[in-house]
Amino acid sequence: MNTYGVFDILGPIMIGPSSSHTAGAARLGKVARAICGKPMKKVTFLINSLTQGGAEKIALQLYLNLSNSVNVINFVTLTNEDFYKKEIKKHVINDSNKITKTTKFMSLAKYFRGNNDVVLCFSLDLACYLYILRVLNIFKGEVICRFINNPDNEIGTSLINKIKKRFLFYVLKKCDLVICQSDAMKDLLISKYEFNNNKTVRIYNPIPIANNNESSFEQTDKEILKLLFVGRLSEQKNLDDIIRISQLLRDKGIFFLWKVVGKGPLENTFKDLIREHNFQESIVMCGSSHDIENYYKWADITTLVSHYEGLPNVLLESISHRTPCVSYDCPTGPSEIIIHEKNGILVPQYDVNNFYQSLIRVKELNLKNDNIEKTLMKFSEKKVCDEYYKILFKR
Repeated sequence: MNTYGVFDILGPIMIGPSSSHTAGAARLGKVARAICGKPMKKVTFLINSLTQGGAEKIALQLYLNLSNSVNVINFVTLTNEDFYKKEIKKHVINDSNKITKTTKFMSLAKYFRGNNDVVLCFSLDLACYLYILRVLNIFKGEVICRFINNPDNEIGTSLINKIKKRFLFYVLKKCDLVICQSDAMKDLLISKYEFNNNKTVRIYNPIPIANNNESSFEQTDKEILKLLFVGRLSEQKNLDDIIRISQLLRDKGIFFLWKVVGKGPLENTFKDLIREHNFQESIVMCGSSHDIENYYKWADITTLVSHYEGLPNVLLESISHRTPCVSYDCPTGPSEIIIHEKNGILVPQYDVNNFYQSLIRVKELNLKNDNIEKTLMKFSEKKVCDEYYKILFKR
């Protein structure tokens, strides 16, 4: 690479007529290109909306970190729904909160016409739409898809969903890169669904940096076991097992308070189950919260009983607050976060008796501060953001 002195870089002295300014700016651009070797890539983060959820939270976390070091990232949402209310520069390409598949495709076509950005898609359908736009020569950039869930559980099992999944996975294989959240997800995509090993990578979700302040919640009786569930109230989260485990705790005379933080399609159904089994005093529905840190600091244990996950952010967030976890060892995710009996306990899936016993054993094992640092390093925000930077700007 050529060497440059300070006056070579500055070019003409920036006084006098505007032509001198223009020449100086041209010199700066020329030197920057010589240093970089090629123009800096432009990157777009593309997500359906900023409703409350794991993918939305990660998208914001990555954007806020990466945009501090490079000023060439756009943040684009399809709708104007926004739970997090972060002060970021974002472009909403459809003003309505409700959007059909047709209007979604047309909105994307209009926005990305002639665009040659690297686009990081935070949902499978967006990656699929964007690839089709590239085939039609409307979009001219790169498509990177971030895979957020266990591939076996994407979309559904009905005949029409199987056909849809087959088409979707065919298109995703054509993307420039697929990012998985866990090694198990990556292995499954390559071995079972024949994704290209060279175009499929694993990048973990980052652990957020937690503050060490005490919870501002009113202190609960120390004899009461304080349990926490955080997540969308949907079929995936297997809420029925919270009731089953609660029955075991009550039958054994264990006093507990289980706070459920989140909203979703099964919210009313779960409320009915709580009333039906007389758990109104023991299981408390807290709704959505912008103050999730207080819940982790309050809890003795964070719980996860899902049918499946990608890489559950709730476990990462809990560990960042030094709160141990008890989780089903569901396919992909938990076993790459939890070191069994070190920073939490892994329970064979759907074994409610084992789960109940593990809740009791947590205090005996003194997991609160044990082996946390290894996990924090493995999923550190800086490490993960550096990996995304290399993928987006250096590949």
